[in-house]
Amino acid sequence: MAKKKAIKKAARPVKSAARASSASKVAHKVVKKKPVAKPVAPKAASPQKLVVPKPELVVPKPEVVEPENPARKKGVRKATITTGIRDAKPVRKLGRSRIPVDAPLDVVFQNDLQAKEAFMFLGIHSIRELEHFNPDDLVLRLTGPAKLTVGRIRKILAMNNRCLTGDEEFALEFQELLSRPRE
Repeated sequence: MAKKKAIKKAARPVKSAARASSASKVAHKVVKKKPVAKPVAPKAASPQKLVVPKPELVVPKPEVVEPENPARKKGVRKATITTGIRDAKPVRKLGRSRIPVDAPLDVVFQNDLQAKEAFMFLGIHSIRELEHFNPDDLVLRLTGPAKLTVGRIRKILAMNNRCLTGDEEFALEFQELLSRPRE
């Protein structure tokens, strides 16, 4: 180890007490040096074997193409792979169906006579056929013929100088339309 050098304090002017104490603290600090690594001499090779350095060959590594959907690891259950993947909000599902797909609508809606009449009008006989419609489409199919029928009733009444309650304006416009000469 290196020997510590003695610090000489002679011939210094007298300083104030605060300066003197800080100066003495600075003077007492000893800076430790990091040990320097000594070079190690290589071991001498035995006379029986001579080591000849081999030239290094650079062999290009083949590129590994990873599939977009990596296959499941062998021996790992699928549940453990997807356990951490969750949607932000779980989707609520209806659950298992209580009636079969091919169940006749007459049996399922046996207490609802109006629904049975609507199914007869639409020509639907099973749950499978009914599920192909959305609610708005069913309303249009059921109300469309009724609207056309009411329109025909209004026109026939207007031609005979009659009208429904509050429908006089339509009857007058329709009579005027009929009285115009065709071009």
